[in-house]
Amino acid sequence: MSNSLGHKAIAALLTSGKLPDLLSVGPVNHLFKGSEEPVWEFVLEHCKKFGQLPKIETVEAHTDDELPTAEEPFAYYLEIMGSRHVEQTLKKTMKDAAGYLGLTGKDPEKALLVMSEAIMQLIAKKQMRQVSDFRDAYDEIVSDYIAKYTSDDSNGIRFGWETLDNMTGGLVVGDLASFVGRPQKGKTWQMLYSAMHSWNSVGACQMFVSMEMKPLPIKQRMIAMQAHIPAMKLKNAELSTNYVNKMKSTLLEIKNAKSAFWVVDGNFTANVEDIWMLARQLKPDSIWIDGGYLLKHPRERDRYRRVAENAELIKQELSDLAPTVVSWQFAKSGAKKNKKKGESADLEDIGYTDAIAQVSSLVLGLLDEDSVETMFSRLIEIMKGRNGEVGRFRTHWDFNAMDFSELIEVSIEDLKYI
Repeated sequence: MSNSLGHKAIAALLTSGKLPDLLSVGPVNHLFKGSEEPVWEFVLEHCKKFGQLPKIETVEAHTDDELPTAEEPFAYYLEIMGSRHVEQTLKKTMKDAAGYLGLTGKDPEKALLVMSEAIMQLIAKKQMRQVSDFRDAYDEIVSDYIAKYTSDDSNGIRFGWETLDNMTGGLVVGDLASFVGRPQKGKTWQMLYSAMHSWNSVGACQMFVSMEMKPLPIKQRMIAMQAHIPAMKLKNAELSTNYVNKMKSTLLEIKNAKSAFWVVDGNFTANVEDIWMLARQLKPDSIWIDGGYLLKHPRERDRYRRVAENAELIKQELSDLAPTVVSWQFAKSGAKKNKKKGESADLEDIGYTDAIAQVSSLVLGLLDEDSVETMFSRLIEIMKGRNGEVGRFRTHWDFNAMDFSELIEVSIEDLKYI
């Protein structure tokens, strides 16, 4: 069995089965050495041809190389391999430069040139995740296109609302989506609906961090949605016998769910680093944080700067692990807009900091005022999209059937009379 760093990295990638993990790292061929190279090249060619990662058994059959068990994620091994590459390159370069510094044939300028060129190349390769050559885009674009063309919608985390999912194509690694609304406008319900949609539909492993509520009320809401039983009657222990039986049978059914749905008490994940460490262990397909403005920061005490720092940390650290969705609040200025004059809250009305809108790939605003209409439906405004998308749609707001799906409004032209 091959047990090198490169073989462990490949095993970790194939175990995760996530093509975005590969597409997001950029050119890393130079990190694979010796017997690792043909195995890595086989994986790349398979992705290019079929648009998905090969199975470990397929790689072993075609390369005659038995892969080890990987205890850590792909990115962990790549980081160590990067350090290995730097160390090996510097040792070789120093040896080459030393040849120009001997007693005979001294050429210190040449030695300096050898060292500086090697260091510049190392820095350039280290930055390849941020800087890449469009001429080398074939593998990345074709692999991503084939993966999406042949997918069953599993490449992106879907919200369960057709208008939004068709517009965005779902969330992928690197995306940060923000739900924004005033208190008590339904942010938690809408986030739970979306998180449970991808958990039920494609078996996506979810991690839901609640900064505002304890895990039990969150789970009570979830089982009410899953079993379609009234949440308030469940909370107050007022369910009918039929509903109690339905709740119990649904709870037994979800024991056999394909993937875990982790509910995390925000009191024990007080800052972004805590959530990052937990996500590294649980390996969720997406991360949901309800109440991002309540996250603490190890150094920043001013609440406005703290929220700004945390928003940027979430984008930099968490969304690189998995697509991340966070709820925030509108400032009071948004609530004061004159709806009769056509005014409504915008990105500038997001509370605490402009950083939230700036770092978010997607911003969804819950803008409805309380009215007769909002008793049965809620408006979600697409305030910012990854590629500039904007729009709006309504969702059901039915707490008897626990239905928060998109409300498809039928136009008069679509009606047929008999």
